[in-house]
Amino acid sequence: MFKNKKAAIFLTFVSIFLMVALLYFYTNYGTKDELKLKNLGKIQLETLKTYQQAEKALLYIDLSAKYSANKTIEDLKNKKGSFKDLDYKPLDESSENQEQEDCIPTKKQIYDAFSVDFNKYLNKYIEKYKDNELKQGEEIIIPKNNYDLLFKENHLIGIATQNLKINKNNINYSIKPSFNINIDFDLFEEYAPYFKQENENEEESKNEEKTEDESSGEVPEKFSTEEYIKKGGFI
Repeated sequence: MFKNKKAAIFLTFVSIFLMVALLYFYTNYGTKDELKLKNLGKIQLETLKTYQQAEKALLYIDLSAKYSANKTIEDLKNKKGSFKDLDYKPLDESSENQEQEDCIPTKKQIYDAFSVDFNKYLNKYIEKYKDNELKQGEEIIIPKNNYDLLFKENHLIGIATQNLKINKNNINYSIKPSFNINIDFDLFEEYAPYFKQENENEEESKNEEKTEDESSGEVPEKFSTEEYIKKGGFI
């Protein structure tokens, strides 16, 4: 009788415990599971949105690089910007042919001048970039003066030295914003005629001045009397 009473009390406590456990399980299981699924879906959507924002920024950089390259090429053709005051040097300094008279900027000078003007234009585009979908406390960082330039088969390749970054509360994403664009211009093959023509015009102008000085019978200041005689100024 005593044993049965103890067993009945034990079973009662066990039953009450099971009922409380089941009640707790059923009232909280659905809520927690729904919360986890909701958070998981939100993170996935935010990650996908971040990728899309990065791709949009990369596309903007590609287009900006193309516009910047076109403006820089115009500077070269018109000898403006960094191309304006380049020093003229022998076309081929390593050449053993001393009769070569073409003097134009070296390839390194042209490359450096192109890089300076290109980065100047590209930086202005980068400064204007805005992503209206960024929330408060979020940011996108596009580095300026960020490219080593490579010219290959009418293409301009920009190799980024720093990453583009998107910083959010739960996401930090970065990617190299390098680009490869067709500029329809072979820099090192096509730059020479623009400077060579100017050099030829300067030579023609100097020759015309010499002819006028010689025909006037006056000794130009830049020549000594002996040099002037050799030039045929007077006998």
